Amino acid sequence: MALAWTLDRIRDRTPGIRLRIFADTFHYGFENIAKNTGIYHGERYGANQLLPTMREQKGDMVDLLILGTCEIDLPKLHSELLAIWNERPEDQKFKLVCMVHNTEDLAWQAFIPEWSRRGVLRLVTLGDHVSATFKTKFDELSESRDLQNFTSGYESIPIDAHYPVLDIPGLPQKSSERILSKAVIQGSFDSVRRDYNNLFADLINSLHDNASSWGYHPLIGSRKSFVPDHRGAETPFELYLVGSGQIEIPDELAYMVTVYRNLDYEDFYRFIANCDIVVPAFSSSIYYRFMASSTVALALELNVPILGTLRLRKAYRYIDDDRVVVTRPAAMREVSALKALRTRDASFFLKSDPSGVGRNLSDILGLESAVDNMLEVGWVRQKKDVDEYKQELWHRNELLAERLLRDM
Repeated sequence: MALAWTLDRIRDRTPGIRLRIFADTFHYGFENIAKNTGIYHGERYGANQLLPTMREQKGDMVDLLILGTCEIDLPKLHSELLAIWNERPEDQKFKLVCMVHNTEDLAWQAFIPEWSRRGVLRLVTLGDHVSATFKTKFDELSESRDLQNFTSGYESIPIDAHYPVLDIPGLPQKSSERILSKAVIQGSFDSVRRDYNNLFADLINSLHDNASSWGYHPLIGSRKSFVPDHRGAETPFELYLVGSGQIEIPDELAYMVTVYRNLDYEDFYRFIANCDIVVPAFSSSIYYRFMASSTVALALELNVPILGTLRLRKAYRYIDDDRVVVTRPAAMREVSALKALRTRDASFFLKSDPSGVGRNLSDILGLESAVDNMLEVGWVRQKKDVDEYKQELWHRNELLAERLLRDM
């Protein structure tokens, strides 16, 4: 729907373009989001009307078909769409755009050769790193000794990225003087994808070391959980987990970590927009190479800075900008970065010797200056700067949309 919104915006300067969307009712209240944001003003039909429309041989025949979830759509539609394409006269063929999300999702990729040999296939991903991985994969296939592969035109398949960032209205205005007290991790509660266990362990160790820096009482007596200290000057820190699935929260963090499941979109957006910072907590290379995380786009949509490393910025090139990212050194784990940003002091980290070799972390070349830069820039972002950044991003999306229409 983000791409539909982009195409809708450029219609006025693209004469003769007619846009139609084929989709059934959206789930989790996204219908209200679509209505309130004005994502799409064109004609909308049920998904079951797509193939009959593609078969039409008169009037406004479809020139460009975009499958929004190609991994699911193409296996179901391939045979009939290919028959329709073959039946059309040579001057009335259509182009096929596959929006793809995961380079490791292989089932739909078996259908690529039939379309790439016809020179009508284009891929659109949700991130530059996914595009790069597909390009590397296709380059390898194009040099394969397998006849099926090297004759399929893989190296000529155009691959672009469209960044799924919507314009969400009514975002909260937050004081720039507040202390960092609300962090959120968004996504499925799967330790293969997010490093919940190590993050919990780091939080517990940091609380044992200095609970007051997080706004909590130290553990005393038989108490199993750290409890908030509401008498202190600073707001106690809270970590929210928003997603789906099952996850076990350690007893020590019972008052700090709160889990929210299966929120409707309006509640989902409202809740995360009121947080101070988004923590990706990626635990493997999945989100750096093979697929794009919705967490990154979500943070941009809701004007919440994301805590990332240079690796994240390099992978998601569209967020390689201080206006939307709080950059921590890779040697500084998320919990240490959150504590330093919260207390505006990283001495606890730089003066530590976690490896036990008799050298402080401040001795690592470039680490102290990187930490100092993180604290100097801080974690609060100005709305006007984020809005300016998003306008630039939407313009880049519009250039892609113009290319799609120009190449029909």
